Amino acid sequence: MEVISSNSTAASGSDCSLQYRAFCVRSGNVVALGMQKNLILNCAGMTLFRVFQGSLEVLGFHPPLGVYFSLHSPKWNNLLMIEGRSGNERTQAPFSPASASLLQLMEPNLPAEAVNEDEEIAADNLAMRLVNDYPIVLVLRAIPLTYGNVMSFYENTRPTKSPAILPGFKIIVSKSNHNMMSALTKKFDNKSATSRGIDSPHESKTSERVLAELVVTESFKTVNITEPWQATVNTLVSSLLAKGATASQKIVVCGGKRVGKSTFCRYLVNTLLSKFKIVAFLDTDLGQSELTPSGLVTLHALTTPLLGPGYSDMKNPIRSFFCGNTNPGNDPLYFIKAIKSLLRLYDIKWSSHSRSSSSSDKQSVPLIINTDGWIKSMGHDLLCKVIQETNPDHVVQLVAATKNKQFDVPNDGTWRIHVVPPWDPVGLTQPPRSSKELRAYRLHTYFLSRVPCALPRSLLQNLQVLSEKNRVDSDIYRAYAQLSPFVVSFDSVDVAFAGSSVAPSQLLFSLNACVVGLCVNPSYKPIKYDKCEQREGPPRIVLQPVHAPCLGVGIIRAVDAEKRLLFLLSPLPLSALKRVNLLVRSSMLLDGIMSSAHQSAQTPYVVTDVVASEGTGSAVMQSRYNLKRKRDGK
Repeated sequence: MEVISSNSTAASGSDCSLQYRAFCVRSGNVVALGMQKNLILNCAGMTLFRVFQGSLEVLGFHPPLGVYFSLHSPKWNNLLMIEGRSGNERTQAPFSPASASLLQLMEPNLPAEAVNEDEEIAADNLAMRLVNDYPIVLVLRAIPLTYGNVMSFYENTRPTKSPAILPGFKIIVSKSNHNMMSALTKKFDNKSATSRGIDSPHESKTSERVLAELVVTESFKTVNITEPWQATVNTLVSSLLAKGATASQKIVVCGGKRVGKSTFCRYLVNTLLSKFKIVAFLDTDLGQSELTPSGLVTLHALTTPLLGPGYSDMKNPIRSFFCGNTNPGNDPLYFIKAIKSLLRLYDIKWSSHSRSSSSSDKQSVPLIINTDGWIKSMGHDLLCKVIQETNPDHVVQLVAATKNKQFDVPNDGTWRIHVVPPWDPVGLTQPPRSSKELRAYRLHTYFLSRVPCALPRSLLQNLQVLSEKNRVDSDIYRAYAQLSPFVVSFDSVDVAFAGSSVAPSQLLFSLNACVVGLCVNPSYKPIKYDKCEQREGPPRIVLQPVHAPCLGVGIIRAVDAEKRLLFLLSPLPLSALKRVNLLVRSSMLLDGIMSSAHQSAQTPYVVTDVVASEGTGSAVMQSRYNLKRKRDGK
């Protein structure tokens, strides 16, 4: 909990103890925290939070009173900050059953028991003890641990004898503020207390002991919203509000890799949600999608903030199209066609000419377009094509100093170009997770968000450390094996390919243990056959590209050639799967998810290209911009 006032970056020990207090309920899963205005909490891990009194800001979002929101801030990533603001100092918002219902709508993957009414009432009573001394009071609740969110879980090295307070979440203090930590906890030593057997119920613990267990002194880095970013977002918001409800409102965000496009998009969306009820979000980044697994072009209608990295919050889009690859260069025509279709859908739902003439029916919905980091060669051509097809009001261009991250934006349109420097994390920087790992995290969140994780705390400690990040991989892979598959007949679906197709004799080999898009082909024609007839052969193959909306992705876990059945893993409900009539095989590899669970399994057809691409030279040739080369004459 980095305490930073508006006028100074440190506080005296005598004042620190008055800056905030904390109490927790008997189970330790809910904490009431009081804090002064203009202070900052550095958050590590995952938690639900609601504002009981006062006003806060988290990555540009100002949460309303009494509503729970989820926050994911992995320790290995840039930490999110809860910042105190002025306002609502005399208004309290206790828990109500409507709050639980609203949380279920916003977070459908949370189990029903995630919010306990008795604990919420107890937390409100604790919060009332803080309202007179602290203008800001918030309630923090632990998020149930699943195999889908385990990579956001944060547990530092602590004694494992007693249950943790707010498991999976900690507040970080820099090592330079150790004196402040001592003042807050009054030098309470949690480790020695546990070794002496002092194991009192959480509800009887003093504020100093609660903070001693909740606050951690460690190095970290935070999400830094720079002044140029703030100024650009303020300019965009002012422009959108000035144009009124009937104007076209489209913003394209573009830039090279690792310049902060995703963070900027989340900050922009969160800021706009304070002004607009709905923010439309068009994600064209196939490799690092924000709200879905990789390989999809999606259109979302967002009503809740984005408080976490892209993999942590999977949302159902209004419509999506499955490209089946992490690179749009494999089928650029289909990629552009999918974007055009989603832009038309946005125009139909929210553009000015399609709205009712009645002013009461008008609703201003801005559109944010997120692009990928491919800005050279064909990638630059595709980016220019996306901008021209979108015809936005604004283009935000994040430009870095390095040559390979500089590019030109077409200036022959009516859009205004905002050149913004890349983001700059504050604090100690550690190596980030690779793109490959983040794509795997997206699959875990998508498929395993409802699979409870009962791993002991000893296995969950220090997962943020680079050398320990793969410690629970085998347990995650075993969770896939525990999922119940849906059984799909060969005759109920067609099969298409994202990229090159295979011969019918090799079709079943290529389908086994692969990611598929679950699509609805509007021109699908059922196979007519006599039920008494013994059907043979593989599913029907669609050779011509089909522009079919995608409902989600699935994994073909196994193939039964004799009974002509596919065993499909998918988080979609049965009612949605009944609409699927086309499976689009992707070229994205599962990287051993189905065969690395330390259990015997037969997966003879996982490698479908005959030769593995790694180390054999059989992969598609790609340019490398991260290598220094000697040039002639230099």
